[in-house]
Amino acid sequence: MESEITYNINDKEAHNVTHPNGKHFKSDVINHWSVIDIDQVKVVVYKNGLERAFLDFNGTGTNKTNWFSQERLNNSSYSDLKTASHDYGYFFSVEGSEVTKRRFYVNQNWGGCFVDAGWLLVSEGQGFNCNYELHNKVLLLYSANNTFMKNYEIKSSTCQPLTHQTDTCSTPVQLAYNIYCYKLCNKTETKTNLQEKIQKLEKELYVSKKDTNKHRRSLTSAPDNRYSSKTMGLVGTVCIAVVIGVLVAFDCVNICQKCSKTNKVTTKK
Repeated sequence: MESEITYNINDKEAHNVTHPNGKHFKSDVINHWSVIDIDQVKVVVYKNGLERAFLDFNGTGTNKTNWFSQERLNNSSYSDLKTASHDYGYFFSVEGSEVTKRRFYVNQNWGGCFVDAGWLLVSEGQGFNCNYELHNKVLLLYSANNTFMKNYEIKSSTCQPLTHQTDTCSTPVQLAYNIYCYKLCNKTETKTNLQEKIQKLEKELYVSKKDTNKHRRSLTSAPDNRYSSKTMGLVGTVCIAVVIGVLVAFDCVNICQKCSKTNKVTTKK
């Protein structure tokens, strides 16, 4: 996870949770977590503009990842989460599972794709994919009940990948002690500029068939594919070659005769 990158911090549409538009938002507040007085953090899952699940945490003395834990959970829409046992496959962290590429992972147990059960997960679609995940797409899964559910039965909401073209990725640049500005991520900017250059080159290098010499000749010359025409052309070529050959032969004879006379004159002397 790229910790300092922000998304759409100046885009009001991306901040709107009641009218989803496919844009991702990541606040720059996260980059200053350790220097601001955070005492409470709330995670809310929205679907169709309505709150479907929530988790309240004690944020005092935390950093930008360790606040998300069972020990710091104050309240939740899930009645069994606070007292959940730590069985095989239990997870409760922002980092989640590196093997399965699942983040914000709140899971009760593992046991195969049809047995996996939990409350919340964000799948990156890059790890070991079960049928309730999507390949190469970010997917948010959450239990719609007030208890954990098996993941394949769980309600789901599909998110767009973070590389979506509507996202404006930026990184903080510190100007003073508490003053920052933001520049576009080099990666995103490079990809965008490269794509624009490719499209521009394609337009500049494209040649229409109507502009080629072959097409222009076809407009002024009548095509003739008859066998007799091809035969006449071949005969004409042979005749021209014979005439040229005869002329060359005569020239050779004349040159030989001149050379012979020159030799005779030299002998008499």
